[in-house]
Amino acid sequence: MAKIAANKKLMTLKSYLEMNKMIDNNHLPKYLALKKKIENLINQGKVEPDNKLPTENELAKRYGVSRHTVRKALNLLEQEGLLYKKQGVGTFYSENSKKPTKNIGFISISLYDYIFVDILNGADNVLHRNGYQILLGNSQDNQAREREILESFLKKNVDGLILDPAKGAYNYPNLGLLERFVEKQIPVVILDTRFENERFNYVTVDDVQGGYLATDYLIRNGHRNIGIIYKAMHKPAINRFQGYKKALEDNNIPVLNDFVKQYYISEFENPEEFEEEVAHLTRELMQSREKPTAIFCFNDQIAILVKEILSDLNYRVPQDISLIGYDDSKLVKLQNISITSIAHPKKKAGEKAARIILEKIQEKNNQFNEDVVFEPRLIKRGSVSSLIKS
Repeated sequence: MAKIAANKKLMTLKSYLEMNKMIDNNHLPKYLALKKKIENLINQGKVEPDNKLPTENELAKRYGVSRHTVRKALNLLEQEGLLYKKQGVGTFYSENSKKPTKNIGFISISLYDYIFVDILNGADNVLHRNGYQILLGNSQDNQAREREILESFLKKNVDGLILDPAKGAYNYPNLGLLERFVEKQIPVVILDTRFENERFNYVTVDDVQGGYLATDYLIRNGHRNIGIIYKAMHKPAINRFQGYKKALEDNNIPVLNDFVKQYYISEFENPEEFEEEVAHLTRELMQSREKPTAIFCFNDQIAILVKEILSDLNYRVPQDISLIGYDDSKLVKLQNISITSIAHPKKKAGEKAARIILEKIQEKNNQFNEDVVFEPRLIKRGSVSSLIKS
């Protein structure tokens, strides 16, 4: 089995504790503060199974607490199965053999709108039929918030985890915590992005090909000045941009900086500032020395917003400028909107993720994991005009 690409060397618990001598009491009793500190190290994957803890005396001295306080913290962790004792040898971190709970954790950057409801419904249909229920977590595209939910799911001993990572897993800080799930024999399915890590299962869309399809369709309709608005610091968005870039290069069309616009504020963290940023980028595009004749948007949410902004600027879609989105959401299917888009499998992706989880639970073996890639499809509507003269 291939090891993690980063091949991160895990610290011993003792050495890590030496780097963190101060405990943030957070108004907790001392024994609970110490328990929380050790528990977080375990959940974050900072220690390997069967690491030996420092002695009670060493912990008491290091943190300036009594042996009684240390003993109370360790006893609680032992009761929860995170530690075990060897008579006359010491206390060790445990693999924590878990009992089935029939609960599957599901974390998404949104649970209430856009395509995420369809993904969730797909997963729930499969899991419910098989006697499982879903515990929901909404990260709102915030990695710190996601970490809290992951830690909560670990404590609840979920039987599986389906995760759409915050920020599309860009500069992802929660990898060690995800590995902790695998160590506890909890299968993990990652949606819409991937890590260089074979310990997880993946259900994704070929976003590079999707970006290529969208841009190539515009090119085949005679467009050469093609703008793009996409999400910075987000893996799927960057992949879609790579597809856009490749399509232009394959057709000997230069990639112009004036036509490439990135936004940084997540639509799920701060919707108002997000809309202001996209409006600013759209105006910049239309004020370029050589205006674009078409715009490829990272997703349908952006495409709909851009269409509204263009209307405010007295541009008509598609008569004055063509527009294409991504995900083929319910929003762009509406008659008064009708935007050409690249299809995301949505419900099928959720169903596949759930089936993988069930298979892995039954196999009790995470050695050979699945990597499912859906092929994107172009869904034509009325937002792209042809510039080719007949």
